[in-house]
Formats: sequence, structure tokens, C-alpha cells
Amino acid sequence: MLKPLKMNFLSKLVSNNTGVSSKNFFLVVITIIGCLLLLVPVFALSIEAFFTHTIATDLSAMACYIGSVASLFATAGITKAWSEKYEKRHNSHFIENQDEEEATPEEE
Repeated sequence: MLKPLKMNFLSKLVSNNTGVSSKNFFLVVITIIGCLLLLVPVFALSIEAFFTHTIATDLSAMACYIGSVASLFATAGITKAWSEKYEKRHNSHFIENQDEEEATPEEE
């Protein structure tokens, strides 16, 4: 019998070495929403080109729209990078304490 696959990709994306991070969640959500927003001009131009065989849409306004979506990506990335600027990459003290708590049962 086949084992069902566990779909926990989102939980792996938003976790870091110290647990679940709201900044990681913000980055993942902005990336998903930004990609969906960038599909709007693709579909709009494709439909227009398919039905009218020309593009009459103002492309400078479309460039402004794409630039604003790109600024969402930049905002999420800068927020994440700025917050982790002074964070240690390998927080060995946290990992050692966590291992000690799991290894030693509490005695009363």
C-alpha cells in the first residue's frame, strides 16, 4: 500500500533555525501574491493579442504596474535581509539547550 505524502512545504519554508518566523512567512506570502499579480498582465496581453491581433494597451502603464509589483518583492526581501543582518547563522547555544532538554527527562 502507498503511504500518503505529507504536504508540509509551507511549514518548511517559514521555519528557520530558531523556529517559525513571521518574516519568512511574510516573504513567502508576498512571493506567491506577487507571482499571481504578475500573471495578470501576461493574460491581459495574451487575450488582447489573440482576439484583436494587435496590442493597443498602454505599455508604459503596464511597466508601472510591473514595477510596483517588483517593489513588493524588494520590500519583502529587504525586510528579511535587514532583520537577519545581525543574527548568528549557527545558533549553537540554542541547539545545545534544545538537545539537552530533549535528552534529560524532568525528574520530580
